Amino acid sequence: MFRMLIRLKVLDHKVVEFEQLVSTLVANIHANEPEPKIYEVRRVVDQPRTYVYFIEFKDQAANDAYANALYHQNAAPAIMACLDGDPVYETL
Repeated sequence: MFRMLIRLKVLDHKVVEFEQLVSTLVANIHANEPEPKIYEVRRVVDQPRTYVYFIEFKDQAANDAYANALYHQNAAPAIMACLDGDPVYETL
């Protein structure tokens, strides 16, 4: 099992754009990924510009397939442009 937690902070003026991009990305993941998985994105209650991704794929290969999927590669630069600093990645 491959699990990761990603914490990131969004620029104040990019919150709406970020949420739209992530909503589309998550819909694409659930529509296109064949492996059982969890891909949840949640806003931290007391930090309104901070979000946490919880990702679970069957294995590293399934994660790699997602990372290389065209819809992910198209969305990633726009999502990254919304961030206030670098994401923090934790493998679980």
